[in-house]
Amino acid sequence: MFEGHRVIVVTPAGRERYLRQLAAHVLTAPEVDAWQLWVNTTVPSDLAFLQALAARFPKVQLIPPPLHAPNGTATIGQFFRTAIDEDAIYVRMDDDLVWLEPEFFPRFLAERCALRAPFLLFPLIVNNAICSWLLKTQRLVDIQAPLKPHCLDPVGWQSPEFAVTLHRWFLDRARRGDLQALRFGRVPTALCRVSINCIAWFGAVMAIGGGVFPEGVDEEEYVSVTLPFLLERTNCITGRAVAAHFAFYPQREALDQTDLLEQYAALAPQLALPE
Repeated sequence: MFEGHRVIVVTPAGRERYLRQLAAHVLTAPEVDAWQLWVNTTVPSDLAFLQALAARFPKVQLIPPPLHAPNGTATIGQFFRTAIDEDAIYVRMDDDLVWLEPEFFPRFLAERCALRAPFLLFPLIVNNAICSWLLKTQRLVDIQAPLKPHCLDPVGWQSPEFAVTLHRWFLDRARRGDLQALRFGRVPTALCRVSINCIAWFGAVMAIGGGVFPEGVDEEEYVSVTLPFLLERTNCITGRAVAAHFAFYPQREALDQTDLLEQYAALAPQLALPE
């Protein structure tokens, strides 16, 4: 609970190798009342891991597909209709969100409760093209790469070399607990698609349309651009809470061959996960 709201983390799930990084952060956070895993995979080993998590941890709830069999990002949108409890704050986290700063949830939830008007609230997400552009533009990080404020930017979204360099630079700061220089205030966004690696919304607002997305829409574009427009709301990015996102799909093959996951795992809270 946080300021009278139930706190429900939802994750389109999922890939075990990444979920193992996120689980320790979510399941050790006292503010989190439930972790709802949207079952959006058909891989037997991943399904077995989801079931093992639910069997071991009471906070974990498996949410089956409401309409369509899992088919990657094309079937995530159907799950939003399950995230409309009016007393809840929902925090959607991608399954490859691999690190949350200590006190992430109190920081992020305090911002969410203080900002009622925006539809979505984003934290500062390491390896998110728009957030990388903000860090560069505000001169909080010396980035020489030609970033643009576009969620599919050829560097910030597509380049594995940029992602590896950014992660290694950030890991050094995270080990030292030196995040203060990265903080920035609240940045509103409107009619701008932002990668939804981590977002928070009030269930009561999502409930206005029942959380029902039109068939065939791009989930990320609909929730970050179209739906706020229809609700006559903006979104907002806050630099007062920090999370790290592992990789976008053009970066993934190269990053999977590095030791970055192990480096983030070494900074995670201790939690005994299923084998």
